Amino acid sequence: MECLGCRVANGLEPNLNIEMYTEVAHAIMDASRVLVQTLKTIFRPDGIRVCQDGGGFNDLNHYHMHLIPRYTGDHFVWGEPAQPHDAAQRLSQTKEEILRALSDSI
Repeated sequence: MECLGCRVANGLEPNLNIEMYTEVAHAIMDASRVLVQTLKTIFRPDGIRVCQDGGGFNDLNHYHMHLIPRYTGDHFVWGEPAQPHDAAQRLSQTKEEILRALSDSI
């Protein structure tokens, strides 16, 4: 379990459950803007879905934001896509592409 959210949800990390300060919220939004541009550069989506889960709808018990490339006709749902694309098998490759694009933009 390398994901911090997974570690918190499984009791391996403390869930501090503190309010997010304004500076932190701004830093998250600034980071999301950079990541959205990176996703647009790499994947050329028709749009990006940005959403945050919290409260009773947050099964990880911490703030987290989703940045999801969207394509016309993708029939998006919180599950498997209408057209399988085997993204789960390319997670390491996708991570490397994102890291490379981020380092190139700095």
